[in-house]
Amino acid sequence: MPVYCNPTSSMKYNNIFIGFWLFLFGSIVAVAQKEETDDLGTQEVTVVKSYSPSLKSVFKIQSLPQIDDSLVQKKIEVDYTFESIPVLSTFIPNKATPLKLQRQESSFYHNSYVMGGIGNQSYLQFNLSTMVPLDRMQSIGLEFLYKNLGAIDQTLLNSDKKRTSLDLLYQYKQNNMRVDSDFRFDRQGHNFFGLYNTNWQNIPSFRADVIDPSQNLNYLSMRSLWQWYEGLFSKVNFNTHITTDLFDSKEHIVKINTQIRIPFFNQYLELIPHLELINTDFMRGYYNEEALGFRKGMGRLELQFLNVGKKLKLLLGAKGIYPFGDMEEGNPIFFVYPKAEISYKSGSGKWVPFVKYHGSYDLNSFTAFSLENPFVAPTLTIKPTQVNHHGDLGFNAYPGSGLSFKLNAHFSQYDNFPLFKRLPYDHNNKDMAYRLANAYQVIYDSVEKIGIVTRIAMRFSEYNKISLETGYFKYDRNRDQKVWNVPSLNIELNGNFKLGRKLFFQVGGNYIGDRDTVRNEVVLLSENNNGNFETNESLGSVFSIASSITWKINAQWDLFYQGNMFLTENTSRWAYYQNQSQVYSGGIRYKFDINL
Repeated sequence: MPVYCNPTSSMKYNNIFIGFWLFLFGSIVAVAQKEETDDLGTQEVTVVKSYSPSLKSVFKIQSLPQIDDSLVQKKIEVDYTFESIPVLSTFIPNKATPLKLQRQESSFYHNSYVMGGIGNQSYLQFNLSTMVPLDRMQSIGLEFLYKNLGAIDQTLLNSDKKRTSLDLLYQYKQNNMRVDSDFRFDRQGHNFFGLYNTNWQNIPSFRADVIDPSQNLNYLSMRSLWQWYEGLFSKVNFNTHITTDLFDSKEHIVKINTQIRIPFFNQYLELIPHLELINTDFMRGYYNEEALGFRKGMGRLELQFLNVGKKLKLLLGAKGIYPFGDMEEGNPIFFVYPKAEISYKSGSGKWVPFVKYHGSYDLNSFTAFSLENPFVAPTLTIKPTQVNHHGDLGFNAYPGSGLSFKLNAHFSQYDNFPLFKRLPYDHNNKDMAYRLANAYQVIYDSVEKIGIVTRIAMRFSEYNKISLETGYFKYDRNRDQKVWNVPSLNIELNGNFKLGRKLFFQVGGNYIGDRDTVRNEVVLLSENNNGNFETNESLGSVFSIASSITWKINAQWDLFYQGNMFLTENTSRWAYYQNQSQVYSGGIRYKFDINL
């Protein structure tokens, strides 16, 4: 017999839940069948597809982003609250005034100028200079100078000075080369007036009213320098000089040198061949009537390694020299000298120590001697000088603000070092001016030179700068003899200043220290003496100042003043040859342009 269980309350709730879902499903089916019988309307279907760009859309103008216009936006009002605080003030505002504009003059450089000036002591100066471009690459120039200075008071012989020079220039420039050439004539006229302070009335061979003391030194030179910025050849230099004087002296000098630069492992090897010829002729010797002639020449070849870096600069090399022509007895036929230059720049570049050393063989000439001492006799002995050692050790310093400083020690040793020595009086002078114990000969000896050189310079701006250079040297000669007419101390001062917009000032000073010389006593001839006795004497120092003031009236006209003054009793390096103690001059300069 079956058994039936009584239904519980949970079973009742399940039946109710199942019936609710059956009713809801039947309603949805009935509504769906009813909608199938209605007509379908027009529907808009949007198909979403991923964007695949193509080349056609590359140049399409992109739409600009829209930004809300702030003009139509309502601004937020901000309220400020001010709080007044009482303050005591003595400030009184000044009335504003409009600025006054000043026209600034443009700086324009003219290619020509002419100037002239006159002064005391019969001083006269005229100068003309021009450099005119022919085209973009060529230029020609002309320089002419004339100076005249009157005689010094109370000299037995005429003591005026004259100088005339003419220089023709030619310049050619390209991107990779340059040529500078000139043809120059320079005539310097002076007089052999430096006589001893003695009673010349007791010397019957001295006839002041008959003697013509004039000496005109004529220098004619032609020079041409060729430079290449690229390629094997770096420089070619050709020089020729012809020198004559009033006593029929003649000298011809020819110099040719070339610089060849060869790249070598990112550095350079430099080869510098040099040829030099000197022919000198004097009409007669000083102690005899025979003519003097000298034929000197040398060939030189320098080979050096050049390394120029950011910090280290190194030059190492040697030079071989072959002299020919008139040879001195005992001289070797070939010389070899080393050459070295080393400098190192510190990290900041303010400290540059350096060392330099070289030797050399130099040909002397009447031209070089007369330019250094215009009172040399027109009859000299010409010998070459051997520079066995020449060294400098020092440093350059650049602390900043335009300040620079140099200090170096020097040592050199020479054979045949030239010294100027005063010649004795010639009682048989035949009224020739240079035979009155007032001219200089050149003697040669071995000399050692040791000293120290300093230089300090300050550059404030383009127009304001000053420099001071001093050199002190000690000379030692064989057998402790005197080194004549060579000063131990030299001081050079140079300054340029701009005082305002139109006023410029220049100053230069030169100091020459004491030096030794030889005096030949002039006495009457007799059987017991030859009329000349040598004694040593010391010459006092010489200190001179040269100044110049220029006032620029406008772009074309300048007014200038020049002054030369000696502040010591001695006014010349050469004994008994005094200069005008004070010379003042003024003049005008006109600048213009020449166009061809």
